Amino acid sequence: MSFGGGHTAEARHSTFETELSAAVGGRPMRMHVGLGPDTDSALITIALAHPDITDDMIATARQAFVTESGAADVATDVAGLPEQPADIPDVAQ
Repeated sequence: MSFGGGHTAEARHSTFETELSAAVGGRPMRMHVGLGPDTDSALITIALAHPDITDDMIATARQAFVTESGAADVATDVAGLPEQPADIPDVAQ
């Protein structure tokens, strides 16, 4: 199943990164942005764990996003990203 409506893969990826950053940073997240239920669940898990977020939680969120996006180009883009973007605080490098 594919989520994200008619948004481009790049737009979905940007939305995911924005919501991941919010969850990790302890900031409010937007709901119903079309990321998919497993991705939403993984992001909520991260937000609830703040500030004790693990690398596995982030990896789980990324994998859920790739799986639910259903777009091969997103999988390629996400696979090439660093495990943790530099602007996410409180996560061990």
